[in-house]
Amino acid sequence: MIIAAILAGGKGERVGGTTPKQLLMLGDKPVIQWSVDTFHQDKQIDEIIIVSEKSSLPAIRSIFPEIKYPKITAIIEGGIERVDSSANAVFYKDYKYDDIFMIHDAARPFISTSIIHELINAVKKHDAAGVYIPAKDTIAIVDNEIIDSIPERNRMFYTQTPQAFRYSLIMEAHKSYQLNRARGITDDVSLVASSGHDIHVVSGSDLNFKITTELDYKIANLIAGNILL
Repeated sequence: MIIAAILAGGKGERVGGTTPKQLLMLGDKPVIQWSVDTFHQDKQIDEIIIVSEKSSLPAIRSIFPEIKYPKITAIIEGGIERVDSSANAVFYKDYKYDDIFMIHDAARPFISTSIIHELINAVKKHDAAGVYIPAKDTIAIVDNEIIDSIPERNRMFYTQTPQAFRYSLIMEAHKSYQLNRARGITDDVSLVASSGHDIHVVSGSDLNFKITTELDYKIANLIAGNILL
């Protein structure tokens, strides 16, 4: 079984306005519906769990009626931090140890089926995989407004989602984290990597960007308009 958890807990404060960014209209449908539709229409995906802030749950439930979205098995409340929200999805119910559990940001509306399939194939071989694209610009590490170091750009990659794991691996990683909340955990890949497991890299896409700022949202609307044409 392959389960996709869609994390939709962002407030969208940097986008502007008071509406959570996952509920903003993008073309003819809300931001969150773009990625959910992609996963729901994929024959390889068996179940979908949506995780959101409590205040957004009624609106999200209205977007995804059960009769039209039978693969959505749960729309649940998230946690304080991202890692807590993904944990709520992981522990929503017991899955088989060899099931594949995928975690995706709702604010990345243009995830492609091809990336999803490459990620699934990678997990079947390596148990854990994430989506990345090479850094295009030189990256500097800064300490107190002073350049500390400039790492080699050919080793720098931007993280995207989905991230995917064998269920046993992500479950045990979250259990360990709850016992000892280590610092530096920003996503589920860093959580699993901290337990000593290698993460296989799958190539992402520039289109699979995250809507974070007002400019991102404007660009996403331009892309959505062209897709609708």
